[in-house]
Amino acid sequence: MSDRGKATPAGPGAGPGTWLLGMALLGLLMVTPGVAVGYFEGFQDDTEAGAFAWLMMVFGGLLTASAGLAALVRRVAPRQKQLRRRRAAELRSLQAPLAATELTRASLLAAVVPPEPVPRWVRGPRPPATDAGGRLIWWRDRDLLQALGLPGLAAGTAGAGILGLCGVLHILDAGEFRGWLFLVFSALGLFFLTSDIRVARVLARAATVDGHVHEMNWLLLHEPEDGEAYLVLHPVGDDPDAAGPWLLRLADKEQALRLAPTGVAEVHGRLESVTLVVPWIDGAPVWTRSAVKMLDLTNEADRARLTYLLGTDTADR
Repeated sequence: MSDRGKATPAGPGAGPGTWLLGMALLGLLMVTPGVAVGYFEGFQDDTEAGAFAWLMMVFGGLLTASAGLAALVRRVAPRQKQLRRRRAAELRSLQAPLAATELTRASLLAAVVPPEPVPRWVRGPRPPATDAGGRLIWWRDRDLLQALGLPGLAAGTAGAGILGLCGVLHILDAGEFRGWLFLVFSALGLFFLTSDIRVARVLARAATVDGHVHEMNWLLLHEPEDGEAYLVLHPVGDDPDAAGPWLLRLADKEQALRLAPTGVAEVHGRLESVTLVVPWIDGAPVWTRSAVKMLDLTNEADRARLTYLLGTDTADR
């Protein structure tokens, strides 16, 4: 994996983020008295109070906007570098994928990164929310909702709908056009929310109702740059190299942090390249929103995909 650049602070607590935060706070401290004076005394330029209010608001606003712009650039620039490194790694993998003999289960196990201590902020898996019949209740399973991002999407959709209705009904003085705009955003959010709810219901059914259960060895791989987690699955009891492995992308990076590098999982669902499956590991489901895919190691594109997941150092061997 390629090393990621790290900014070196100029002194204890004197990193760029600290200076930007100080600039933003100073700007807000300047804007606040300007707004207060202007509100009580007026914003007329021909008065001392008005001139003071405009001066504080302009310079304070410039400081705050400059800090915000600098913070945005600092956030976007590393992300662009990361995307360029990712594209370069993908291109190298496509140009020189490892041979099938180098992508055996033994080779993959040798490339698995040893486990790191689980961060304190990562909580353990919650018990699945099931009913008396053992069926998983999707709207009560917090891990499933979090993995699909349903709470945030539902809150955004509801918020946009409320603001839109307030604007259209003139409850708030936000303008009728803005109200309709918020309603459009709410309708789009409702469309995506409905689609994700359908995925959640399919996953909940596959996790507990579907009678197809496969015992499979798994190992955990991460993308070299983005850190997205994947499970590489091989059937237990069969020759692991007789056919290509199954590849499954996890929906939540936090779930991957508490997984061991390798183990045995009970995979619920049909093992077909167009279906959703749910692995059960350590007594809890591991969620995904991507269909499982069987890799054909005679196919150069599939070998390149697995080569990329092994990391650029492996790809350059």
